[in-house]
Parts: sequence; C-alpha cells; structure tokens
Amino acid sequence: MQKKLQSTLTMPVSLRLPSPAAAAAILLRLCARTVSAGLVDGNDFTSASTIDRFLQLNSNVTIINDGTVHTINEKYDGKSFYVRNTTLILENGGDIFAAEDWPGIRLVTSSTFNMKGGAVHGWQDKPAVELHNGQSSDETASLAKIYGGTIVGGKSSDGVGGDAFYVHGFGTQADIYGGIFIGGTGQEDNMDGMSIAVQNFASVHIYSGSFQGEMEVGTGSSIAFYGCFLQKGVSIIGEFVDGSELDVVVKTKNDGKVSLIAVSEQICETQPSMQPTSFPTISPRPTPLVSYGEMMKPSLLLLSTLLA
Repeated sequence: MQKKLQSTLTMPVSLRLPSPAAAAAILLRLCARTVSAGLVDGNDFTSASTIDRFLQLNSNVTIINDGTVHTINEKYDGKSFYVRNTTLILENGGDIFAAEDWPGIRLVTSSTFNMKGGAVHGWQDKPAVELHNGQSSDETASLAKIYGGTIVGGKSSDGVGGDAFYVHGFGTQADIYGGIFIGGTGQEDNMDGMSIAVQNFASVHIYSGSFQGEMEVGTGSSIAFYGCFLQKGVSIIGEFVDGSELDVVVKTKNDGKVSLIAVSEQICETQPSMQPTSFPTISPRPTPLVSYGEMMKPSLLLLSTLLA
C-alpha cells in the first residue's frame, strides 16, 4: 500500500498527565530524544519509534517507520525525513530543503530509496541524502536506486561543504542510473563537499549521471563505473553507455576500491579491457594512458623490422 505524504501536519493535541511522576518521565524521554537527534557521523537511532511519532508533530523532522511505501512529489522547505525499515520514493515535484542541522533525507536499517526526480538539499555543511545500515549485519543493509533528480550538499560559510550523497554501512548499496550530484560549496575553493562518499563496507554502482565534486571511497568500500573509462592517478575520465561524460577525482583510503567495468552495449576505443562480451569485464588498475591504436604502433614497427 502506497502512501502520499501530506504537506500539512496535524497540530498536537493537549495531553493530560496523570501524575507529576508521569510528567517527569515524559520530560526525561523528550530530553534524551533531543540529544540523540544530533547527527554525529556513524550514529543512528536504535530505539523504538513510539517517541519518534510523538515528536513528529512538534518538529521539523518527519519520521517514517511503518514498513510501507511512501511517495514525495511536493515541496518541503525546512523539513527533513528520517526513514527506517521503509521505502521512500521521490518523484518530480518533490523538492526537499533540509531542516536545521539535518540532511534532507536520512535512511537507516533496511530502508529503500528510489529517486525518479525532484531535488534534495542538505542543511549548510550536512549531506543532502544519507543511506545507512545502522546495524552491524548485511541483513539490515539499506538500498537505493537513483534514476534522476538533483542532490545537493549543504553550503557552508565557515568550513567544508556537505556531501551530496553519503552511503555507509555493511552491505548498504546504491545503484545510480542518472541524476545530478553536487557537493556543497565550502568556505574556500578547496573545501567543497563530495558528490559521493562511501564508507564502512558499502558499495556504489554508477551507470550514468553528472557529478560535481570529488568522490571518496573509505574503509572496505567500493565504487564501480560502468562504461569506457581511463584512470589517470586519482582521476576517472571517460563515457557512460548513454554517452554522458565523466571527469571526476576519486580518492581512496583504508582499502577503498575503484573498479572500471566494460559493458556489452558499448565498444570502447580507449578501454584497456578485452572487447566486451555478453558479460561485463573488469578493467585492470591502474589503467594504461594510451588507446588501442597507440598501443599497436610499436608492434607494427617491430613486425616490419622482422620482415625486412
């Protein structure tokens, strides 16, 4: 059953507390929830959603944790979405401008994100979209498929800009078939956010898209590019199957990996792999900086010398 999120929130009803002890208990829970709501890298909510649902009425963060499918196709300004164990679809018209100190969308623990259009903007130095596992098992990994739309990291006036798309956690995977990813503008030219950041044994597979801002692949994680690409130092240059071009810096650390993968639908003049077959072939790293034609010239000279 698919649900459409409404832009008008129900006003909170007044509460009758049965006793001073009950009032103190609720106040304690509210204080604990307020502290836990701070986005500290690597931390996720782990408590039940009862108090989340109560606070949703009074906050700028909408919690979605009912295990169904929700679609966003309208504008939300100053609002963020926290998604747990639920599917979220973003369509054309769905523009999200994050709440203060939050990413636009944060998905954790067995959540799914399908982006077909629209836009997501992070708050100041925060990511626009975060995709997390939230646990220590692949069984609770979150997944994303992005086909279009725009994801923009938060702009920072006094530091590093926010990442556009942050993917984190065991088994968490994002497949990108299109869309625009823009790292947030930083205080100085060299302080812009990443277009893609992958950490802690997550993976990203990129089949197309436009990327403004460097990428980073961290601990045990991987990024794979599908098409005709060359690797020059930390730069990946080439073309996707749909003809869109790529020229991006990808930095790795702590055993992060980058793979260049040829596909059968595309013939690559500069692809160092064998000619594509019905199965993708992985390009060796580092990639040679010459095309097939340039590589053949020495061989032709050698052959003519031997035949003379």
